[in-house]
Amino acid sequence: MSESPKITVISREGTTATLEQNAGQDTLMQLLFANDQGVEAACGGCASCATCHVYIAEDWVKRLPPREQVEDLLLSYSEHFDKIRSRLSCQISMTSDIDGLILEIAPEE
Repeated sequence: MSESPKITVISREGTTATLEQNAGQDTLMQLLFANDQGVEAACGGCASCATCHVYIAEDWVKRLPPREQVEDLLLSYSEHFDKIRSRLSCQISMTSDIDGLILEIAPEE
């Protein structure tokens, strides 16, 4: 596994990019925001806005910690909620465990 996780991101337009964690990027949201991937991150990572909504590749869903109650509730109000794949990227820590993660940026609300 890589020390700095590499993440494959599919944009809303369908283009693919591979991003690598830089210093100070503790969450997936910070990585996506810093690389202009269409994540607004309006609340700054407090799990209160859902503007960092992403879809995790199905084969990765069970490899991540499950959604907490607050994340689950917030996402359930999204018109683009996918019961299995939806996550708030602010709630996923950048660790070596997510090296190779594939995700898609969810449509804007």
